[in-house]
Amino acid sequence: MLYRLFPIIIVLILAGCEDDISLSNGTVNQLGDKGILIGHFSQDGTKLVTVDSSNSLSVWNSDTRAPEFTVPQDKMPDMVREVVLSKDNNMLIVVGDNQLRFWSLTSKKLVTKVNFTGVSGYGYISSVALSPAMDKIVVAMSDGTVNMAHLHTQVNNQFAPHSRPVMHVEWDDKGELFLTAAQDGKLALWRFGSPEPVFTKEFNHRVTSLAVRNDFSEFFVSDALDNQVIASLIDGADKSELKYMARFKVFRKALFIEQSRLLATSSSKSQLTIWDTKSGNELGTWQINTVNSGATIVDMYAPSKEKLVTLSSDGLLEEWALNMLANRR
Repeated sequence: MLYRLFPIIIVLILAGCEDDISLSNGTVNQLGDKGILIGHFSQDGTKLVTVDSSNSLSVWNSDTRAPEFTVPQDKMPDMVREVVLSKDNNMLIVVGDNQLRFWSLTSKKLVTKVNFTGVSGYGYISSVALSPAMDKIVVAMSDGTVNMAHLHTQVNNQFAPHSRPVMHVEWDDKGELFLTAAQDGKLALWRFGSPEPVFTKEFNHRVTSLAVRNDFSEFFVSDALDNQVIASLIDGADKSELKYMARFKVFRKALFIEQSRLLATSSSKSQLTIWDTKSGNELGTWQINTVNSGATIVDMYAPSKEKLVTLSSDGLLEEWALNMLANRR
């Protein structure tokens, strides 16, 4: 009888651990009613850019939750692969299959269009990252190509370090180094302009999420099955590994909470999980508010170490009180 009760007790304990602290302060707003396919907070959190299911792109004021600019439908690509806001919030880049469209948010005008291709000739753009100084851009492709383009000189260095789509690109805080991670399970740190990696890491499965600290001291990376680590950006050495009871977890988005030991991750479903970056321990998992079943978190922003804001595919903005986790490590 004892052996039969033991698994039941464990399940009850684990179920209770997720519910004893309520982090959510509730939904603060809903951005439109057509769902969000792509959504990003600006670096300072004052703006939001979204693309909905009708292929409408809007830039929102985070405080008023009112749209400040909408790209005219006849100026939108047939399929938006990505959108990028510059660090100063004055430039918007709309990414199509093989073209970047640069918009000035000050004048609300289309400034220029720039085309990019892969080495295979059939690759489409899979990820884009603009440097902090807005003078360099990395355009990654579905065939594993990486384009390193200087916007002032218009010089583009192209090489193909990956064999599958490159889904993640992250710049350092000085605009000199950047990370790439792809569906081939490879992650690498590069110096802009050089085809030789500073270091590489390989995983058994495709990389599903990547996040870096603002000071570029460490990064979090997850593959599609059971390898989730926090590692140093000096040499790529692992510092900690996430620990959980499930056989495996899927990690869709990730965000370091600056000035803290917290890491926030989202699942492929409607879940938010908070982790201790030093120990790798799971501090808890919570359900986000949803309108439709299957809603997921499309982006996150932490204005301080005590608060997190999530944007869901339903267009819901939800606030979370992270200070409630202070004694849960």
